[in-house]
Amino acid sequence: MPRNRTLRTTAISVWIAALALLGSALVLVATSRSADAASISQLQQQIGSAQNKISGLSGQVGAAQSRLSQLNGSISSLQGRLSSIQADLDTKRARLIKLELSLNAARTRLAQLQAMEARGERILTQQVVNNYESDQPDLVTAVLESNGFQDLLERVQFVNRIQHQNTRVVTQVKSDRRVVTAQAITLGRLEQRQQELTIQVLHERNSLAGVKVSLLRQRIAVAQIRDSKAGQLQSARDQVGNLQDQLNKAQAAQAAQAAQASGSSSGAPTTSGVPAGSSGGFTFPLPKDAASPPGSWSPDDGVDISAPGDTPEFAVCSGTIVLHGIGGFGPDAPVLHCDSPVGGYDYVYYGHAGPANQLPVGTHVGAGQVMSSVGPGIVGISTGPHLEIGFSDASGSPIGPGSAGAMMSLLQSSY
Repeated sequence: MPRNRTLRTTAISVWIAALALLGSALVLVATSRSADAASISQLQQQIGSAQNKISGLSGQVGAAQSRLSQLNGSISSLQGRLSSIQADLDTKRARLIKLELSLNAARTRLAQLQAMEARGERILTQQVVNNYESDQPDLVTAVLESNGFQDLLERVQFVNRIQHQNTRVVTQVKSDRRVVTAQAITLGRLEQRQQELTIQVLHERNSLAGVKVSLLRQRIAVAQIRDSKAGQLQSARDQVGNLQDQLNKAQAAQAAQAAQASGSSSGAPTTSGVPAGSSGGFTFPLPKDAASPPGSWSPDDGVDISAPGDTPEFAVCSGTIVLHGIGGFGPDAPVLHCDSPVGGYDYVYYGHAGPANQLPVGTHVGAGQVMSSVGPGIVGISTGPHLEIGFSDASGSPIGPGSAGAMMSLLQSSY
């Protein structure tokens, strides 16, 4: 009897110890779950904050790009004005050359006229001296000193010739002076016009050069701002990608712990944060051998996946194509309405799609069916061929960065 009592006591002690160990394990599991939940919450907050930053940077990059487009337009317009004014400058140069020739001719003519006027002045001066030094013949003297009628006629004719010569010399000198004066005025006007044209040409050239330099400086400054913001945007996207990877791993670990602790299938492990089957038959939208690896995907309003131009794009769900064309994503970007929501959303957009393989609006497609293709080159606001896939509303407008995480999880689970 005492022996049985001892055995029962020992068994009870073992059970108590086992229960204590189990309690400790449960406490550890609860603690671990609490820590994982806190970590996941922090990661989600960080992702939300980073996505808000991405949204702001995207707006700044877009604004800088728009400003660059405006400056490029202004520079192109200015270039047209420069071409027109350059033609005008060439015309003015030709006129300047002609004016220079006219000026040279005017200077030569003025020199000739001055020489003629000086010669006339000398002749007139000499004539005055001769008249002063010798007796000036007059009509009365000719009559008194003449010897006969014939001599009288000759003396009268001589007096008339002398007077006519004096009158002609004086008249010629006055005429030469007037011509010299007129030519000097013409020369002055030509020189004044030459100076005005030269100043006008220099002013127009300097003005246009100043405007062009100002526009180019603005363009350089805006391009630097855009490149800086684009670098920050890429860094933010990389950060979100890293945080998303950490979140997916944390969610997977949490689900595995929950499944191990419960010992039931109700907490089946997740893949990339999406419970098995919860994607509603979500199909990866591109051929996997053509799509860039998951590590290079970056969240935006949706998720950017690089792929060669004209790569086929698959329907991620069974549904109906309801729209073509989204602002900023190109005229061929389709919007698919899923028969059943995926990731909690009804509409999926395919940004930067090209015209190849496009199915008409109203076409019903099955999951995995080719419905469009990656646009060749730059389509919409982009830097090269890629697919941006995300959730939108019925008008095709992207829901925004807040939904990019759900799309990233679906993509990773289906890759």
